[in-house]
Amino acid sequence: MKMYQRLLIGLSATMLLSTTSYAEHIWVGLYAKGSKMTAQSIISREYLGDIGDAIEGEWRKGYFLVDLEHGRRTWMGVFAKGTGYTAQTYLHSSNWRKFVKSVEKKKKLGYDIIDIEYGDAEWVGIFAKGTNFTDQVLTTDREWKDFKKTIKKKWDEGYALTEVEAGGGQWVGVFAKNSVYKHETYISLDEWSQVRRTIRDRWDNGEQVVKIEYGEGRWFVLFSKDAPWTAQAYSSNYGWERFRGKFKNYWNNKFDVISIASGWND
Repeated sequence: MKMYQRLLIGLSATMLLSTTSYAEHIWVGLYAKGSKMTAQSIISREYLGDIGDAIEGEWRKGYFLVDLEHGRRTWMGVFAKGTGYTAQTYLHSSNWRKFVKSVEKKKKLGYDIIDIEYGDAEWVGIFAKGTNFTDQVLTTDREWKDFKKTIKKKWDEGYALTEVEAGGGQWVGVFAKNSVYKHETYISLDEWSQVRRTIRDRWDNGEQVVKIEYGEGRWFVLFSKDAPWTAQAYSSNYGWERFRGKFKNYWNNKFDVISIASGWND
């Protein structure tokens, strides 16, 4: 039986935004059954420096960071045990070129990128050993139309898309070989209501959601027919307090938090 540690540390009441001030901003959670995770925790902080301290605290407890998200003055991290990772590190930089150079240094040390997040004008990279990837490539495109071409090119070369992030005026993709995700497809839509309908249709077609992201004014959803999960669900809520209240219900129903997204319901 999976034992879940609920560690939901939010902002103080004095820092919470009013309901009207985030009227169109939403948090989206992606959940799944059948992962190898054996325990999870969730933390949130207002500042990047504070979330860094919290990450190291969770590492000392044996948890690995599986997803990092920024939105509406909140940094949120999803941690888990049973990931298969053997070591982890992270880095951040406000300068993209310096960030890319640092990524290359991490790769030479045997780390793979598992998550990239942009927030507060900072690029944050999360790395791990034990991913089983045999090759990994980081790409960047200024225009969405060019990023679409990059995705197709990398798929044709035998890579799977494992991470997407949009921010700072560019689209960033992480591609890898020997990924568990095969036969990938994606959608990119402006409105969350359209995304919800498409997710339901894709589920009916036997596809599963690998990742949900928002950036540069659009939602990006990655699908795969080979994802290892037995069931999936998602939630979307206005306001962090309402959103984080959902986690316990999903944990009680044997769902793991796969990822979290922050965006706008236009």
